[in-house]
Amino acid sequence: MKRFEFRLDRVRDFRRQQLELEETKLERLHAEHRELDAEFLRLENEAAGTRSSLMVTTSAEGRELMPADRYLRHLADARKRHDQKVAGFQVRLRKQQEAVLEARRRLRLIEKLEAKQLRDWKAEADREQEKLSAELFLARWNKP
Repeated sequence: MKRFEFRLDRVRDFRRQQLELEETKLERLHAEHRELDAEFLRLENEAAGTRSSLMVTTSAEGRELMPADRYLRHLADARKRHDQKVAGFQVRLRKQQEAVLEARRRLRLIEKLEAKQLRDWKAEADREQEKLSAELFLARWNKP
């Protein structure tokens, strides 16, 4: 009996490479997510710090409050831009998660086909072994 050979092994290897590539892209997006979270925290801390510095001052004139107000508006605009980045990021993340799932599905399909072919090959090998054993038994039994 010849050894088991899966004819689609190159396709299976290609599917594995595709999955690894898609997972790598997903990891990069997770790193980007951590950066977006850090940026969000920085903006929130800056705004909170500016507000608390205004609370500490006992008396403030309009000309002293204007720069702080401008800075708070700048932070609010930065927060809006950040929110837009997050919205775009979430779309890209969802698409990448779908790509990873699709790559996994395609690989599993090939692996299931390989497993089925291996089971069939083993069953055929067992049948051949059984037939050979039976022939050897009969050959010995029929000898005078």
